[in-house]
Amino acid sequence: MMAPSMSPLVRNRHVFLFVAIYAAALTILLVDGRPLGDVIGAVVILGVLLPLAALGATMRMPVPTRPKPWQRSEVPVLLGLVAWIVVFLLVKGPLLAALLPADPDPRLEESVNTLLKLLAFVLVPWLVLCRHGLGGSQAGRPVASKSRLLIAFFVVALAGFAVQALLGSQFKRLLTGDYTTLQIALGGTLCFVWMSLEAGLVEEFFFRWFLQSRLAAWAGSEISGIFLGALIFGLAHAPGILLRGAGAIEGLGDSPGVATTLSYVIATQGVAGLTFGVLWSRTRSLVLVVALHGFIDALSNTASFIDTWWS
Repeated sequence: MMAPSMSPLVRNRHVFLFVAIYAAALTILLVDGRPLGDVIGAVVILGVLLPLAALGATMRMPVPTRPKPWQRSEVPVLLGLVAWIVVFLLVKGPLLAALLPADPDPRLEESVNTLLKLLAFVLVPWLVLCRHGLGGSQAGRPVASKSRLLIAFFVVALAGFAVQALLGSQFKRLLTGDYTTLQIALGGTLCFVWMSLEAGLVEEFFFRWFLQSRLAAWAGSEISGIFLGALIFGLAHAPGILLRGAGAIEGLGDSPGVATTLSYVIATQGVAGLTFGVLWSRTRSLVLVVALHGFIDALSNTASFIDTWWS
């Protein structure tokens, strides 16, 4: 771990790296014709307002226990697991195609996809980390009471709900009258549970519980851990756009270029990762970040969840 005598500016220098990469990403998006309003809106909402909500929700919260000190022997473990995830993301599409019939039921496809992600992002890393003595409390533990964590959940959940209610096109589908009250209530609840597992546990375990914790220990700075973890979290979404046709869903067209894709995920998912990074750093509660991730994702996925499963 870096010497404690280092100045805060040096320990937190990775923040400047994030800002420089983010500025380059915004420049590329603007040159590619991305509307200025979208770009500014993303940074204001995802990069400022929601992280501030996370800070406010955890204000004066007892400081959690910190990650175990960094050891040089962790280098191959960290790099190996990151490489494992990169390979998995690259081959997940062909692997799904090989495991599923030619025209699979969407429910079967979603189920198999979730099982693969749980295997790749949770089970394999957990086994590797336990093998190297990094399981259990390596990431630190929460100290705040359950009621205090519950308050934090509701504060950030309310902020996320407000953003979706104002700007979320998929959330607004629930208000068109196409869905009954029962469908919205039951479908929303089940979608929350599903997204907490499929996105919340999968992504928060790997990117916050493991990766951000070890990056913070390596850098000697919780702030650097937040920004480095958010950057990698954003970049991990690029294969879905480049290889599996998600560019059209994100408004980037059917075949966006590599530079555009990388810039987009940094400017959106990467910045969104700051909110969860702040929450994780200040609480060390995996349950909290998993549940919040599931809730926020459910707000924009309930309509499609009902379409897929309510038949």
